[in-house]
Formats: sequence, C-alpha cells, structure tokens
Amino acid sequence: MAKVKVITDPEVIKLMLEDTRRKILSLLRNKEMTISQLSEILGKTPQTIYHHIEKLKEAGLVEVKRTEMKGNLVEKYYGRTADAFYINLYLGDEELRYFARSRLKTKLEIFHALGYKFDDDELLNIMDELLKKEHEYKTEISREIEECEEDLKEFSNEDIIHAIEWLSMARMGRDEEVMGLLKKLGEILKK
Repeated sequence: MAKVKVITDPEVIKLMLEDTRRKILSLLRNKEMTISQLSEILGKTPQTIYHHIEKLKEAGLVEVKRTEMKGNLVEKYYGRTADAFYINLYLGDEELRYFARSRLKTKLEIFHALGYKFDDDELLNIMDELLKKEHEYKTEISREIEECEEDLKEFSNEDIIHAIEWLSMARMGRDEEVMGLLKKLGEILKK
C-alpha cells in the first residue's frame, strides 16, 4: 500500500467529500473491514455500504485486501490504497473552489465571535490566497513523497504527514507573496 496518494481529479475529490464515503475511508485507515462490519458500525444497510465501496473502488481509493471463507460465503476485506490521501481543493473546478471558500467563512464567524473587527471580503480573499499557496506546496511535496515511497517505508504515516506540513511551511517562508499575505493577515487579525 502506498504511503501518500495525491488526488487531483475533481470528481474523485467530490466523491471523497461525501459523508458516508469519508467515514468508510476513515474506518479503513487502521484495519481491513468487510461490508457487514462497516454496515454495522455506520448504521447503514449492507447494500448502501456496497454502493459506496464500489464507488471508492472505481476511484482507486479502496481495494479488496483479502478474502475469507465463512461457511459457503466469501467475505471480502476492504482496505485503502494509501495510508494518507492528499486532496487539493484548489486544483478542482468551481464547485470545489466554492466549497473551500465556504469552509473559510466559518473561520470568519469564529473570529467575529472572539471580538475581532475586519472587512470580511478582504480577510476572506487573503485567507483564500494563503490556502491556495499552501495547497500548491503540499501537492508538490506529496508528489515528491510518492516518488520516494520506498525510502520512507519505515516512517509512520503521522510522521510523513507532519513532514509535509513542515516542508510546506518552509517553502511558504521562502515565498515573498506568501510572506506579504501573512503580514496583511497579521495586521487585520489584531485586537
């Protein structure tokens, strides 16, 4: 199984963002499971889980890892095709861009609730540009990790994900445009 898989296809990203599929991918992060096991945990019918598993298989996110005979039945155990999936909402279509921006709007509401005063559109645009840059760097780094998979097999998924975070911060720190945006962010978000 791959350590990191970069997902750039907007249709696959949308498929992954659906609630039940996200939960299935989360459950399969740590162990292989059958449709009946997933069905029981998620409180959904086996037919519903099967439908979602098939969509995830078609997208290359899930695969049959092993089979076991249970009486006359063959039980298929499903697992993820990668330990970590990295999606870049900024490589997608307008629907994904809208989704990314709407998630940022929630942060603005939190800032307002904490007593910060600012122009919503100005801050939203700065945050949106910063996230776009961050996603660009994380995508580059994730691709580098995909290419060096064999050299990284002894490291945990968590360590690799943290390495991606640190490397992207390092690249952002060398990017003059990002530094200018961070300065503006700092000026706007002060009491």
